[in-house]
Amino acid sequence: MNSQATKTHNTTNKKTTLSYSKSILHKSTDLKADRDLLISIILHSKWIDFNSIIEMSNNELKEFLRTALSKRTKETYYDLNSKTNLELSSFCLLYTFLKTAVVRTESELKDMSFVELRNSLIIENTENLDLNISTLQTLTTKKLIQLGYSWYLPKTYKSLINFDVLGNSPSIVRSKFKLKDDLERPMSVIKIVKTNEEVHNSFLYLGVYHVTISKDNFHLQLAGSNDLFNWSFITEIDQNAHQGDIVKWNDGYLIAYEEDKTQGANNIALKYYENYNHLISNHSTFEKHLNTSIHSFGVEGTPDIRHFTGENPTNGSILIGFHYHNGTIDKIAMGVLQNGNNWTTWKDSLAENNLRDMNFKGNIGSRKGFKYRGNSLTLQEARFVKNDWSSWKIMLGLNGYYSEVLISTPKKSASFANPSIIENENNKYVISLFVPTEGNHYSENNGGVIFLKNK
Repeated sequence: MNSQATKTHNTTNKKTTLSYSKSILHKSTDLKADRDLLISIILHSKWIDFNSIIEMSNNELKEFLRTALSKRTKETYYDLNSKTNLELSSFCLLYTFLKTAVVRTESELKDMSFVELRNSLIIENTENLDLNISTLQTLTTKKLIQLGYSWYLPKTYKSLINFDVLGNSPSIVRSKFKLKDDLERPMSVIKIVKTNEEVHNSFLYLGVYHVTISKDNFHLQLAGSNDLFNWSFITEIDQNAHQGDIVKWNDGYLIAYEEDKTQGANNIALKYYENYNHLISNHSTFEKHLNTSIHSFGVEGTPDIRHFTGENPTNGSILIGFHYHNGTIDKIAMGVLQNGNNWTTWKDSLAENNLRDMNFKGNIGSRKGFKYRGNSLTLQEARFVKNDWSSWKIMLGLNGYYSEVLISTPKKSASFANPSIIENENNKYVISLFVPTEGNHYSENNGGVIFLKNK
């Protein structure tokens, strides 16, 4: 801690308690909006599992936060009793950053008040950003946390946030633009799973993607590959279907995708296959078509399968990220399907708010959650300008906060969407993106791209 920081830390602690009305969140009169925000914050902070939190009432959420914070900090349960849900949530996010960034150990955090937690973040921001303490003291807790992630994410995940295919990056092994299957059809928005099968003549990798049938009409396909660059068509999964995701679940496979059986009324569908042979013959043993539930406009899609528990969809739970359309732009949400029937959803308000604060005014849509060195990260597409396809960017997310992924290509393409990533081998990853026509070179655009990358 530098001398200026030490002096400020000591003098600030002598002041009265901070005004938490200026903390991370603005008070809302909408109980559902408050609940969505609470669930989003607690889940991104990883303080409870997704199965447990959706069963909790607003009062139970507040009780959970009070109890959890009193165990993690110096604040007493009695002191926390007077705080609102949103104030408690801001403390949760503040604590989570300091623990994530290893600014303080758990034992050190346990002996700190919220004023001391905030001061620790101010000091850390001065040491990593070109900002002085007096300026930082005027900022809300919300802004302080955003600033914290603005230096922590690039510092910690440098190889994920910066990569190129110009030969300047030793981490890039190989890449291929304008992916096509063996029927010479462009493979749009491919999501890949590693099979690890012992079935005779099985592929090492399977990918779901969609092909264009006509304007605004797509069919979802399945293909196999042994090298990730040459793909053989296997079967059609569904018609009027696109934006698929695929994961392996025990011996079976789960596919989630966006369907539009009625034009303009998109929803999420799922299919589960008990084994590899059932999948390649498109013989599903479970199928579910989810009703839209977030917004009255009635458009939801681009699902990504974040987590699942249990034996299979009818005896387990699935956490799904997705987008919804509010009549103007796409926004992001999450949901849990329990035992194949109960579908509970909420707006991913923390992530949405943080991306909007980064000046993304257009659609925020497709994404893919993944594990990296034990942490749950997300690759997320976001568009700066509504209806401008050249302004798509890929963001790396942690705990609901983001940093831009800087991608350089041989022809200097600048707009990327529909990200996906899987771990291929230890510390080796497969990244796929869609390269729009707008803002990109003709030799790279209007199709999928695969990167093989070391970390």
